[in-house]
Amino acid sequence: MVSKFNIGGMITALFTPLTPKEQLKEDAFKRLIDFQIENGINGFFALGTAGEGIKLSTEKRKKGAETVVKYTRGRIPIILHVGNPDTERTVELAKHGEGLGVDALSAVGPFYYKPDLKGLIQHYKRFAEAVNIPVFVYNIPGRQGYNISPEFFGKIVEEVPQIVGLKDTSYDVGQLQDYVHKFGEKYTVLGAGDSLIFSALAVGTDGHISQISNAFPEMAIQIYRLIKEGKYEEAREIQFRLNDVLEVLKKGPEISSVKEVLKMRGIDVGVSSSPLRQPSKEESIAIREGLETIGVL
Repeated sequence: MVSKFNIGGMITALFTPLTPKEQLKEDAFKRLIDFQIENGINGFFALGTAGEGIKLSTEKRKKGAETVVKYTRGRIPIILHVGNPDTERTVELAKHGEGLGVDALSAVGPFYYKPDLKGLIQHYKRFAEAVNIPVFVYNIPGRQGYNISPEFFGKIVEEVPQIVGLKDTSYDVGQLQDYVHKFGEKYTVLGAGDSLIFSALAVGTDGHISQISNAFPEMAIQIYRLIKEGKYEEAREIQFRLNDVLEVLKKGPEISSVKEVLKMRGIDVGVSSSPLRQPSKEESIAIREGLETIGVL
């Protein structure tokens, strides 16, 4: 298996549109996916944190994956997130995703029960050996409760040759730089965290996985393109503006606030599933006013 997986650029951590009764909102999937591709997004990371996959039922996760594949129609690559606290369900979702024809799979480090290094290796080995497509490690310390360091990643890939790369959401630019330095030649290193798109790409990641690009794909892709052209000062200015947007979105609840902005832009992706809540009327007004002041609405 080729280790360096060919995906990069701006990758949207795709939302999962849901009805008020928390059922999949299939028509909105199509509109959201088309909106992303029309604005130049290079790939999708589906059913991850932004896609609420961790808290959706296995049935909904499978249906969500099927819907993403259906409406993407092979136009851009899909990395499907299949992570769970347990290995058995991770393998079940991985096999299902492989059957759909996704380009790669990713799994967050198991959470709640925190494995040691040997447990992590066991988990990723069982997951990767259950399928015949590329596999990514997904490191998000704030959610997992521990960090998959470059040292740990190196030991995992020694035992699991099916792994082709890593998504790192540590918000640690030094660590991300270390990943690029030690593994970037052979493995695909993807950054994450919307406030660090510029920083991650500047230190040499292959691409960046973004939640805010659901609502503002134009801004995210502009940062990527400017960096590729060597126009770092211009790219940094777009990042500063995007950070102002992120600050406004703190006026409402996570994920739901960005879904509300998408609705303001004419794409209604519905609600976020419980325990996440929807923005109040007052919060929605404050978000709209804030974004209008910045000039992005």
